[in-house]
Amino acid sequence: MKNEYPIAYAAYNADLDIRLNSTSGGIFTVLADYFIDRNNAIVYGASFDEKFQVKHIRIDANHDIGKLRGSKYPQSALNETFSEVKNDLQKGKTVFFTGTPCQVYGLKMFLNGACNDQLFTMDFVCHGVASPLIWNEYIHEVSKKGDIEKIIFKGKPHGWKKWYFQIFFKNGDLKQVRGKMDCFMRSYLNYSNIRPSCYECRFKGLFRISDFTISDCWGIGEENKTLNDDKGLSALLIQNDRARVIFEDIKDKLKYTKYDTNILMNGNWTAYRSVSPNNERDRFFNMVKTEGAMCALNSIYKPTIWSWVKYYIDRVLGNEK
Repeated sequence: MKNEYPIAYAAYNADLDIRLNSTSGGIFTVLADYFIDRNNAIVYGASFDEKFQVKHIRIDANHDIGKLRGSKYPQSALNETFSEVKNDLQKGKTVFFTGTPCQVYGLKMFLNGACNDQLFTMDFVCHGVASPLIWNEYIHEVSKKGDIEKIIFKGKPHGWKKWYFQIFFKNGDLKQVRGKMDCFMRSYLNYSNIRPSCYECRFKGLFRISDFTISDCWGIGEENKTLNDDKGLSALLIQNDRARVIFEDIKDKLKYTKYDTNILMNGNWTAYRSVSPNNERDRFFNMVKTEGAMCALNSIYKPTIWSWVKYYIDRVLGNEK
């Protein structure tokens, strides 16, 4: 008998403000709200600390959900997160854990089957995680221009399909560029600045051990204008029976359409296979070791003057990609 899972939806949060402030369609916020409101649950996910390093944190209130919202590409430090999850579960609490597919797998191996009924998980389609060391040096350099207030890896000032890397400073300044025009983002998007194990990821495929899987939704093209309105759209995969029950409870908070899984995930090729290392990776990391991360980023991935000229011309002409 064919497994009916995963069940696939193109979906977004019906709350426009939350949707616009989310990387894609704002599905995580709907689920986090559900678990906190319905189950008094503890939610774990990736957040920035005061130095804008990425780490997993524990929250139990709706007003803190925003700390976990949005993509964060550097590897998240788990620290004592698995032990904290175990402690919460042993106290009878419901836990909603979100992370990369390998983090979800690691947590389940750590728990060894304990308290499965109380643990709910969500992963996402992952390209790989960037080096925290390189991110740390990059942020240290950027902060010389002023104290950082907020970082958004995929902002939507001009729509979801043309996302921008944004750094907001406390003095009111804003760095806002397309990802290809920032040296850190270029190192990541070119697959050089990625953990080695990500090139041989064991957790590809559409069927996951998580309850939910989310990603950007690029697969439906232009045929569904109602959903694909350039404000952010998620692919949501329901992986099992209990996730299906929860979806029935939250669907009134969503705008959604059910799709064939393979059609919906068309365009998300990293759901199926790992990225390949860039030819410049060895040179990049050798330079990181000998001359430091910023020297490597600026030498290899800093956009040239002509790249900037073309970038601004394309913006003026509306040809920007």
